[in-house]
Amino acid sequence: MKTGKLCLAVVLALAGPALAAETPIVQKDQTFSSSSITVHVGDTVKFNNVDTVTHNITIKGGADDDADDLGLQKPGQAVSHKFDAKGVYRVVCSIHPRMKMQITAQ
Repeated sequence: MKTGKLCLAVVLALAGPALAAETPIVQKDQTFSSSSITVHVGDTVKFNNVDTVTHNITIKGGADDDADDLGLQKPGQAVSHKFDAKGVYRVVCSIHPRMKMQITAQ
């Protein structure tokens, strides 16, 4: 093996897997800051409540289409959800049903 190829092989071996990302979503005026986002499997979405009211994030979708209720989130609080599987997810606030967004995990 030539020196250049050996160096490339070592660099690739040491690089390892990509780190997961965290995407912030702001809740303000009873809306989400984005109506649709795309993340990678393993990434986390952090929902930051900067609104003056309590929210309750529910995420439904993916392969099993189960609902994941993240619980009550008072003003100033944040909750996170890790997307472990590919799929399209629907996000709503169960208190304010007009608050909707879509997250695609790929």
